[in-house]
Amino acid sequence: MTAPTDPAAPQEAPVIGSTTAWVPWLLTVVLFSLVVAMSVGILKSLDGAGWAEAVLSGGTAFGTSIGICLGGVAAVRELKRPR
Repeated sequence: MTAPTDPAAPQEAPVIGSTTAWVPWLLTVVLFSLVVAMSVGILKSLDGAGWAEAVLSGGTAFGTSIGICLGGVAAVRELKRPR
């Protein structure tokens, strides 16, 4: 049996499509971070570094850029939220 709802209690409006809006953003962030990582790896290998050092630098660049991008998207989402 379900409990009756109190009509005086404020009801949250369901957010329709909020999870589907994250999919293009997440895809864009991942692809951008991959481009950054590949660029850093290529530049590092052209500088004369070994294969392992170039991959490590590219991975560091990927992690840093995806963190910055996700932080930026979250900040914009918070700023657009109604108060």
